[in-house]
Amino acid sequence: MLLWIVMAALTAAASLAILVPLYRGRPRSRPDGAEKLSIYRDQLAELDRDLARGLIAESEADAARTEIARRLLRADEAAGAEEPKGERGGRLGLAAALGVMPIVALGTYLLVGSPWLPDQPLAARLDAATDQQDVAALIARVETHLATNPEDGRGWELLGPVYIRLGRLDDAVRAFSNALRILGPTAEREANLGEAITRANDNIVTQEARAAFERALARDATAVRPRFYLAVALDQEGRREEALAAWKDLLQGAPEGAAWVSVARDAVARLEGAPAPTEDDVAAAAGMSEQERTAMIGGMVDSLAAKLEADPSDAEGWARLLRSYMVLGRKDEAQAALEKARTALASDATRLGIVEAEARSQGLIE
Repeated sequence: MLLWIVMAALTAAASLAILVPLYRGRPRSRPDGAEKLSIYRDQLAELDRDLARGLIAESEADAARTEIARRLLRADEAAGAEEPKGERGGRLGLAAALGVMPIVALGTYLLVGSPWLPDQPLAARLDAATDQQDVAALIARVETHLATNPEDGRGWELLGPVYIRLGRLDDAVRAFSNALRILGPTAEREANLGEAITRANDNIVTQEARAAFERALARDATAVRPRFYLAVALDQEGRREEALAAWKDLLQGAPEGAAWVSVARDAVARLEGAPAPTEDDVAAAAGMSEQERTAMIGGMVDSLAAKLEADPSDAEGWARLLRSYMVLGRKDEAQAALEKARTALASDATRLGIVEAEARSQGLIE
């Protein structure tokens, strides 16, 4: 019983602490959130310009966007806040509410309360340093903002890279699509959309993604990302000569140290190491019987399989092996080769995409 008396006294004291200032009145103040909004939007624009000029890395830009987005939302709330009301009627209404609230709170606490759980206040999480914050809370806050402001293109553009990082790829496609629709097309926005579509489709450059990359390239012929993914598309489609030319063109004047350079160089080496059959080869095969031709092809396929056992990083080689096995009617071996390729290329999404595209075209996977 004593416990409940103490709790009641504490509740009454807390209510009085709020009611007394209410009856005295509070000075009117005007929030400065609108001015902060303008500053943060200018910072976002400056960040985009620095990224376009190559002054900062993409990862640094993503981190900066997340921090600015957090501050922007806080400023947005401040800008939309109303001034406190000083009229007696308003104070009496609040006083009545405060009288009822302790009763409702106590009843709710007795029903669902869990006093043994540690406190996890949202305000403390949101005020913490960016790298210590609950990412889910930040995302939820942005999503809540966008639910009431669906035409905020900058909000969608900020949320897209976060979705990519969290693996929410369909949400990333939606975010970048909205940003493109609301803010208008640029090479960067088209490339963002194309990349999100590609990742959402197991790193296969679909027709929809290809169209986005081509639109990006039409706006900026020097943009690296759309050129990279269009080269990947040619590679995945088995258009060897065109893919080789695209990779070589991409490497012209490429900056040393860029992450994509090693991928492009590997692609060139792989494609140059897979020459097409000569006229003599074709003529020799034409003069063979069906049995001799099958034996010759089988020997070539077995030789290719042996090479891939020694060097399993050759994605184009795996694709040719799958195609050859299916031509020979050796579907079980094709399926086994696909599993080996998946294991060998698990850490390289681009190369694995080449193999899976061939497997899909051969009917091994859907």
